[in-house]
Amino acid sequence: ASAGPEPDQAALRRHFTDPETVIPRLQASLARTYFGGEAFPVMFPVSISMVAILSNYLGCPMRFVNEKTTWSDHILDDWETRPTYRCYQDNEWWRISETLLETAVARSDGYFVGAPDLNGPTEMLSRLRSPGKLALDFYDQPQYLKPALAEINQAWYGYWQAVTEITQSLAQGPGGHFHWMGVWSNRPSTDLQSDFSIMMSPEMFDEYFLPCIDEQTTMVERTLYHLDGPGAARHVDSLLSLPHLDGIQWVPGAGAKPTVEWLPLLKKIQDAGKLVYAYCDKSNVRRILSELRPEGVMLVTSCDSMEEAEQLLENVEAWTREKKAGRTE
Repeated sequence: ASAGPEPDQAALRRHFTDPETVIPRLQASLARTYFGGEAFPVMFPVSISMVAILSNYLGCPMRFVNEKTTWSDHILDDWETRPTYRCYQDNEWWRISETLLETAVARSDGYFVGAPDLNGPTEMLSRLRSPGKLALDFYDQPQYLKPALAEINQAWYGYWQAVTEITQSLAQGPGGHFHWMGVWSNRPSTDLQSDFSIMMSPEMFDEYFLPCIDEQTTMVERTLYHLDGPGAARHVDSLLSLPHLDGIQWVPGAGAKPTVEWLPLLKKIQDAGKLVYAYCDKSNVRRILSELRPEGVMLVTSCDSMEEAEQLLENVEAWTREKKAGRTE
């Protein structure tokens, strides 16, 4: 069967990188969206579809697949000749990001500007090296991994600081920090993640990855970890042991049971004193709220109309009052 025509790279590049294309499109999207509850109008001019763009800052070429997906090609073929990974701001993808962020901030009219998806050092190493080769390196060449991860962690922090300086350069209403999860914070905040961890045993995760994540929680004041899929859930105890990690976002992953079927995991996170962030269908909001304490829980859902959203918010307030009064069904 034919694979179909090759995507128009020039057109897709404009879609993702041209401020005069990106900013008006995002402004129009914000204008037609109703933000209920704790949702905020926040723009991500460096699209979160450019997943883990830090790998491109570090040298990986980017390919555009379609208007929702990009891909990064690996470049680390020989550990002996790899460059030093650092926050180097004179590179193509950082300059593109800087222009998009600065343009969005300059034109802000009632919306916030969020940070790009920098992802984390373990995912960056996977993209630089390729997942298959990196998996084998843990057995064949493990001596190279910790030094590279340490360098990438510092580069990650340098770029996070550079992004934050831009997004905070405008008095955006009450001010605030946003990353791709859309959570507002009045103090510096970011997401943490390691999707590659689904390929790791708990022992290897604890030895190679957990120290990087722990360091990130001390670099940035508020942190939420993106725990993605059943394969990553085996690391939850290690993550909950981190004293400075504020919370965990649970994403069941493609083909897995919906969030409402993972209530024991959410309870475990909450019982460890961490914040809980989860996506769920609107029909499951009451069930989840009945099982969890309302404090420190963020449920992200969507409705088909503003009226439906407002009714759901009223219901949530009523259900929460009932629970606090001890009358939850």
